[in-house]
Amino acid sequence: MKMSSNTRTMREGASATTSLNGKKRVVILGGGFAGIEILKRLQKKFQNDDRIDITLVSKDTFLLFTPMLPEVLSGMVDARQITTPVRVFLKNNTFYQARVESIDLKSKIVKVAHPIGKDFEPFELREHIIEYDYLVIALGNKENFYGLQSVKPHAFTMSDVNDAITLRNHVISVLEQANLERSNSTMREKLLTFVIVGGGFNGIETAGELNDFVRDITKEYYKNISRQEIRVILVHSSDKILEQLEEELGKYALDNLKKRGVEFILNAKLKEAAESSVVLDNSTVIPCFTLIWSAGVRPSKLVARLECPHDDKHRIQVNPYLEVQNYEGAYTLLEIAPLCQCLTQMEPILLLLNTL
Repeated sequence: MKMSSNTRTMREGASATTSLNGKKRVVILGGGFAGIEILKRLQKKFQNDDRIDITLVSKDTFLLFTPMLPEVLSGMVDARQITTPVRVFLKNNTFYQARVESIDLKSKIVKVAHPIGKDFEPFELREHIIEYDYLVIALGNKENFYGLQSVKPHAFTMSDVNDAITLRNHVISVLEQANLERSNSTMREKLLTFVIVGGGFNGIETAGELNDFVRDITKEYYKNISRQEIRVILVHSSDKILEQLEEELGKYALDNLKKRGVEFILNAKLKEAAESSVVLDNSTVIPCFTLIWSAGVRPSKLVARLECPHDDKHRIQVNPYLEVQNYEGAYTLLEIAPLCQCLTQMEPILLLLNTL
């Protein structure tokens, strides 16, 4: 976050939430699928119970339907169609748009911060303290570049709406550049080659939408760019894509994308990236100006640094109810907790009921 020279960080003397007439304070961190889902379930369970006070904290004011980000890239849907205001889901409870700065599991305190004035150049950054009795950590994950220092500066990602719009604008830009570089075949090759790394849901969907978008738009508007010049290449470290699904479904997706023109380099990993090329661990060099990284995620630094047990991937260790080990009343969701395969595994509601 860019801040002006007069930006000040302040700590509020009073808590943003305090114990209200003995109410149980439930704080949910994160406004993604997990955070919103647990909000809805808690609200439904305690809709007529005035002993429960629920607060949701998210850096965004909207829920983003991330599976359709590739469709924003291709223009099949508008960004507004995959966002829903967070406040639509609230029923007489509290929402704060703020960034989570720290979590003190021992003292049951969360510190959040928000800008005053312009988001891109705030007048000041103010901090607030939120106290809780029960905490749900649903902050999601960040891209994992696995220590490849050269990749991050040169790679596009597909994590939010801005990523999808930025990539779409870039794709149109390189097509315009290729349109001008009619006599420079080497340059055109780089401009018209698009490399996606990662054969999971995000990478496969991005490859499919990007491939269709580029081929359709060139056919309609760029008459001097042939379909044979366009290369959409997906690199994956395994010999199978979509490994979360049954092998037959993964094979079907692979065959379907190949028929549509997508190339696959399997059993290979990205080794390094530069502005106009990428290098794989099998020594293959691919000249390109477009690299899209979809090869993995990791817990945020805030989650990884929490003073609680973690596994070797920095995910929070939990019990069968997804309660943080050694910290009663604190729960976590999604891949930052290794035991969570789906939301139905989490039953903090039952634990809440037992303690009221």
